[in-house]
Amino acid sequence: MTEQNKPETNPVVDTKPNEVPIVPDDWAALGAKAGYNPKMPEELRLFIVGPSCEGKTTFLMSIPKILVLDFEDGAYGCVAPRGTRIEIKDYAHMITILDKLKSEAKAGKATYQRIGIDTVDMCVAVIKHQLEKEKGVEDITEYRSSGYGYNQINQRLWNIVLDLEQHGYSWAFGGHLTTKQETDPSTQKPKTSIKEQVYPKTAAVLKSKCDFKMTTYCLTETVELKKKQKLPNGSIIEVPAGSDIQKNYYLNTVTTGSGDNKARAVPDMPGKIKIPLVGGWDVFKAEYEAAVDAARKQYS
Repeated sequence: MTEQNKPETNPVVDTKPNEVPIVPDDWAALGAKAGYNPKMPEELRLFIVGPSCEGKTTFLMSIPKILVLDFEDGAYGCVAPRGTRIEIKDYAHMITILDKLKSEAKAGKATYQRIGIDTVDMCVAVIKHQLEKEKGVEDITEYRSSGYGYNQINQRLWNIVLDLEQHGYSWAFGGHLTTKQETDPSTQKPKTSIKEQVYPKTAAVLKSKCDFKMTTYCLTETVELKKKQKLPNGSIIEVPAGSDIQKNYYLNTVTTGSGDNKARAVPDMPGKIKIPLVGGWDVFKAEYEAAVDAARKQYS
């Protein structure tokens, strides 16, 4: 094989460990940092999507110190919740809650660490309705030039999110998935794609701003059962005992970088995690912390 025909490989750089630059005090005071500093689990910004009734709200409610703004009145049925929920009645009710959250944070007496929006689809619908009232129009998405109404909706939503962030809150958005029939441009054949139900631009911004975009889903799986059997010599073995049908919940984790499949901060994070119906957050947190520890050992 000639030099020109050799397959390309990743370059190997001989770097010395612990070559972490020292940050001068004046730059540190402005927020400059050096070294590997991934976020704490409590600080992660999450975008969680999934089909209806397949675990996304239950996962949200398993997070400690979260206040879920429940736009669909669906969080009441979550088993063993560790979060708090408020059913959102209308836009004014939402603003009252947000004002209280900011007031508590300013006073240094925040009750909650993270604010959940369940779902972003319905939150956007509430914002849309409010903008239509303010502008006196029937449909804000058809107001003025093309795209103006959608931009107004997204701007209002992100003003809320930035306000929460600036007051020290992390966030978690839940969202529905929907199927859409499209034509594959390469084959011109119909295909079914699965996308976020919320407006595409809203979903795109959420994916770019969050630290993790996750998909929850439930699979009905056949599980082979075992039972213990004692042999004549006194030893114990396991033997087949039929099968059973079980519902198992999963969390697909896609860390967000320049694209959906680009890892940020946690290169060894599992892409698929089996989670229990109760305590899903604890399992995710343990996997995240293990991936961070592995990255520190490998790259520090």
